[in-house]
Amino acid sequence: MRASFAVGVDVGGTKISAGLVERKGRIVRDTVTTTPAEKYAIVDAIIEAVLEVVRGTHPSELAGAGVGLPAQIDFRRQTVEWCTNLPLAGVDVHSLVQSRVNLPVVIDNDGEVAVIGEERHGAAKGARDFVMVTVGTGIGGGLFLGGRPYRGHRGFGGEIGHMLADVDGIECPCGAYGHLEAYASRSALVRDARAAAGMFKGAAIKRLAHDDLDAIDDDTVIAAAREGDEVALELLDRATFVFGRAMVGIVNLLDPELIVIGGGLGEKWPGYLDATRAAIDREALAGRADVQVVPAALGNEAGIVGAAALAFDEYDSREESRL
Repeated sequence: MRASFAVGVDVGGTKISAGLVERKGRIVRDTVTTTPAEKYAIVDAIIEAVLEVVRGTHPSELAGAGVGLPAQIDFRRQTVEWCTNLPLAGVDVHSLVQSRVNLPVVIDNDGEVAVIGEERHGAAKGARDFVMVTVGTGIGGGLFLGGRPYRGHRGFGGEIGHMLADVDGIECPCGAYGHLEAYASRSALVRDARAAAGMFKGAAIKRLAHDDLDAIDDDTVIAAAREGDEVALELLDRATFVFGRAMVGIVNLLDPELIVIGGGLGEKWPGYLDATRAAIDREALAGRADVQVVPAALGNEAGIVGAAALAFDEYDSREESRL
């Protein structure tokens, strides 16, 4: 019997989303929970989310579970080698989850599973060469080259957020300096907004946060910008300008037909798309200016749908090897 469903889990810095997904990409049941702070509590939350969405489904109907993590994944070995924003480095997420949910499990980088989701059922359907960038707590993404996901030699490829944006730059959450994530992510925007408000700049930012610096988040900054707050607009303009120039580097290097921009912040603020289009028009090398820059189509569902697609792929591969 061909499995009809797979579970997709999208683990983010603030929330864990999971869904039971049909082969055509439709999510038939889902759940969302806050991401815990402690590493094994995160694993327990993933397990609980999987068990919740498969409840009542016969095991023969399930292909398995795919889990997208905001981490550097050795895809071949299925290990978490490094995780900037969550304490998962060295934790055997794959084995711990698989042993508890009684399903085949495959883990991958969250940006890569979003790429797979958008290629199968979203904005990049039919594209053979494209790049997806997710702008959220950090900056993730992935590459789809020559009609297939590109992960690199060990599966670490596509760490777009850790491209160099400034040689003498500020410290990135990963510990290095000058990376794109340190300038254009939600974390960077919130850091800079809180610093500005602490120096009595950005009146609308402070007012919308009720004068509580710790309450300032990306929604606060965007709301202030839409009111015309000059500091909020400047912060967003700076973040998106750096982001756009980094995308030009990708265009010049890879010559993709498409750049897909997603993630919570990337989808909420259109400046990420606008700045990318402007930078490509202004700076891309000859013959590359026609690259399309489009918003992700699946929104918050991209990670779930892509992780489930990965689980279906692994299931189908196992079934074919038995023939």
